[in-house]
Amino acid sequence: MIREVTLRKFKWFDDVTFRLPGNVVLAGPNNAGKTTLLQAIAAWSLALDRWKQLNDFRKHKGAYAKAPLARQAFYAVPLRTFDLLWTDRSYQGSAEIEIHHRDGWQITMELIADSSEQVYVRPKPNADPDAVRNAMLQTVYVPAMSGLGIAEPVYQRPKLDQLLGQGKPGDILRNLLVEAHQSDAWQALPDSIRRLFGYEILPPDASGADIIAEYLPRGDGPRLDIASAGSGFQQVLMLLTFLHTRPASVLLLDEPDAHLHVILQDAIYGELQSVAVRQRSQLVIATHSEVIINSVDPTELCMLLKTPRLLSDAADQRRLAQSMGILSNLDILLAENAPGVLFTEDYTDLDIVREWAGILQHATYNALKSTLLCKKIVTQPREGAPGISAKDYYDKLTLVRADLPGVELVDGDAHPNIQSTAITGTGLQRLRWKRYEIESYLVHPAALERFVERIVGPGQNADLAKADMRKFFESQFGKELSDEFYANPLQPKPIVENFLRQTKARVDIIPPLLSAAGIHGFPYTRYHEIAALMLPAEIHSEVREKLDAIQKAFGL
Repeated sequence: MIREVTLRKFKWFDDVTFRLPGNVVLAGPNNAGKTTLLQAIAAWSLALDRWKQLNDFRKHKGAYAKAPLARQAFYAVPLRTFDLLWTDRSYQGSAEIEIHHRDGWQITMELIADSSEQVYVRPKPNADPDAVRNAMLQTVYVPAMSGLGIAEPVYQRPKLDQLLGQGKPGDILRNLLVEAHQSDAWQALPDSIRRLFGYEILPPDASGADIIAEYLPRGDGPRLDIASAGSGFQQVLMLLTFLHTRPASVLLLDEPDAHLHVILQDAIYGELQSVAVRQRSQLVIATHSEVIINSVDPTELCMLLKTPRLLSDAADQRRLAQSMGILSNLDILLAENAPGVLFTEDYTDLDIVREWAGILQHATYNALKSTLLCKKIVTQPREGAPGISAKDYYDKLTLVRADLPGVELVDGDAHPNIQSTAITGTGLQRLRWKRYEIESYLVHPAALERFVERIVGPGQNADLAKADMRKFFESQFGKELSDEFYANPLQPKPIVENFLRQTKARVDIIPPLLSAAGIHGFPYTRYHEIAALMLPAEIHSEVREKLDAIQKAFGL
């Protein structure tokens, strides 16, 4: 097994080290370098194999001989030109890939710039001659399934490796099944497929011009070509066939969850782990799957954000294990790079705040849309479980990142002791709405009329609906106060403001207003659609105050 990989001037990374304690799941945003690590390990193996063909393990004037490697034969990374392999395309000197193995050897392979079509490869001089002579590392880079062809001839191993390096695993799946059928692997592969799908994979036939590979979706049904199956089945079949036909290998799996339903994502990761143990293989997996991220042991999750880091580096493992009863791996992953964590009463509150921030073109908008870690003030880790307070959640997040700022945005109906705090940019801070709840700030006559017209359509129906809605306000406040509220809704008379502070708008104001306008049963989960139609001048000044405070709290 690989224990550590260091990359220097290789694609995305100028100088970075990855620790691999065993099976590892690489998690991070797009373009963080997950695929680059997989390709680098495959490139190291390819470079060493090519260099060994020289059959010269001596050093000459303190250095090993160089072996040429043509771009067409460099199937570890698809490249149009070799300068794309160097960081910032600075094509000079050497790019380096260093691997530490469990057996104790350490070898750095140099990829030395030559031309757009060729590089030279060799071990660095600090590698022991006996180590480079005896080092064995079989790697298999497996990209996500790209589609299965309708026909596939029998290929020899070099052609299989070439097509795989070109990102075409679907072009070799039938050949892999032939390999599996000709080995002991066939005893276990059909069992895995039967357990996961209930399908029967049939022995492939390679006697003709093209390989015939079929399966039975049910015992009494017709035989179908594997190309007729769904992409999820094809993806799983490919992954398991690689595992069974490449024992004692480092399997570099890029998005193995592609095409898979969330239920199957969890099942396939467990199956891959089980097969890898039996086959004495190591898994290095790049994924975006929240299911896989949350199912892996924390010590085997490597986060790629600004730099790669195993979760066990973040805090003492005992403390982290305690936190995992509350935090998900995805929470930990996001907390590493988020400007802060925002707690709201409900996710619907967050939707409304986002709409207002966008309308006001506020500096918090992008963070609210993407980078902030957002949670409910009381969170259930699973259905029926007791709620976890924002403070408990925040305290556990600080085990991962001590300097993570937090903000609670609480409704005005909260306990009187729960008041706003100073906004310092550190620790868990609190903001409290003055009105009953966030939906209370949607009660703006012009904005509601605009929303009603959008729902019922312009014309006479809209006019009647608006008139009925006005009657509701008159029934609450009387005609004089109602007229005044229509004229000045952002600074209503004390009796109206007190009504908005004491009445639950989500239940007792907005639904009756909409019903009066003929809109019945409109779900509160869509109230952000009302916010989205508001004009900047219609948004209460307190909303901007809260957004300004959030900006200060998170340093946005």
